Amino acid sequence: MPNEHYIPVGKLGKPHGISGAFRFRLSRVLKKIRKLPPYFCMEQKGNPVPFFVSRFEMKNFEEGLINFEEITTPEQAKQYSGSELLLTEKEIKLYFEKDAESIDYLIGYRLTDEQAGEVGTVIELLETPAQVLAIVKGNRKDYTIPLADDFIVEIDELKKQIHVNLPEGLLDL
Repeated sequence: MPNEHYIPVGKLGKPHGISGAFRFRLSRVLKKIRKLPPYFCMEQKGNPVPFFVSRFEMKNFEEGLINFEEITTPEQAKQYSGSELLLTEKEIKLYFEKDAESIDYLIGYRLTDEQAGEVGTVIELLETPAQVLAIVKGNRKDYTIPLADDFIVEIDELKKQIHVNLPEGLLDL
């Protein structure tokens, strides 16, 4: 597990009831409403840790209630409220619809600027009505970079790299 790349597929909401259950929302659409992965990973101390689904009830293809074997009390549940649910790309393909519009595959790609060189790794993508923003973790700080067609030189899927030509001063913000 440690060498695999994990991608956020949803988020836990507030605890629900006294059994350690959560409200949750998926950021992707399930292939089958009655079939969830047997586990989701959540980050603990920087590492993905599997939590096994003991029970779930879907309201629709994207949200519902979920219980995990490892979380059985409201006190335990409070610790995980707001946690991202993570899966590998292979697991995502098994359980979720393919989204032709999705650009989540860019998470984990290295971003390199023609002038500045290597900037860092894409850790999150934010889709706004105007554009897609990449949150890039650099050596010294995080950057918010618009992924505008005008800035992208090349996306190399084999090497998992995004080559950009950013306007002067953008990385100084």
